[in-house]
Amino acid sequence: MGKSHAPKEICASSACIRDKRHTVYGDEIEDRATNSGSSSFCASNQTQRFTVEDLHSIIHIDNMKFTTFSASSSSERVFSCSWSEAKLLNQTQNTKREMLSTFTERHILRCYPAGSRVMSDNFDPSMAWSIGAQMAALNFQANDESIWINRGKYLANGACGFVRKPDYLLNVALHSLVKPVLLLKITVVACSGWEVFLEKHKTCVQPDTCICMSLSGSTLDSKSQMTSVFRSRARNGPCAQPFFNETFNFRIFEPDLSVLLFTVYDKSATSENQLLAQSSFPVSLLRTGIRLVPLYDKTGKYVGEK
Repeated sequence: MGKSHAPKEICASSACIRDKRHTVYGDEIEDRATNSGSSSFCASNQTQRFTVEDLHSIIHIDNMKFTTFSASSSSERVFSCSWSEAKLLNQTQNTKREMLSTFTERHILRCYPAGSRVMSDNFDPSMAWSIGAQMAALNFQANDESIWINRGKYLANGACGFVRKPDYLLNVALHSLVKPVLLLKITVVACSGWEVFLEKHKTCVQPDTCICMSLSGSTLDSKSQMTSVFRSRARNGPCAQPFFNETFNFRIFEPDLSVLLFTVYDKSATSENQLLAQSSFPVSLLRTGIRLVPLYDKTGKYVGEK
């Protein structure tokens, strides 16, 4: 049996916590050894005291193993839990979305890639976001499509790292009332600055370019379309810049959850398609009009930088 310690106490008047080892004033912690036998101190005997255990019950969220949705709904305390990719997939396939949303409305859910991903690649985090999961853990060293989607998702809210969930995931009663269907029309006109790839890839031939537009979000909104392949007609000059002028339509059922990903490839007939650049944006932040889309390499570095 270890030694038992008297509970720490906080004084409401002076905002201090003291036991035999620590004194806390606000955010400042001062380590002290004291010979006093008292486990608490207050400037006034009239001050109300709260034990640290009391404070934990207010501000602390326990991490617990998920058992059942019924047990979670009857729990008096909010808790957090973690689901593997396999468990997430199983729950989304076999559980009604309203039940999943009700769970994440009250509790905190973290999802992480399957342990079988020995190459440290990732799952699509949109599957977790679509049921209201607050955290989707990813292998950031992978620099794969899931990482690009994640970067696009968190461009919202000033790229501060926090994106508020849609109202219907914060209050499941609103889900059946909201039908935010959006028709997104995209015309890919042309690409400019393609000479940068001559320098970066140490080649004298412009790439045969095609652009893929992928939507990631709810199950109904996961779709993609691709332009035709622009065959390079010159090594440099205006004729080397890809020109498409092709229009694509996307019907989006949950735009607040959707991320639009552009991936640009060198389409080769003899070898595997080579990624040239990528860029992603939350659909909810897209504006009408003619827009210039900046492109980045797979690590997120702007391709225009020399």
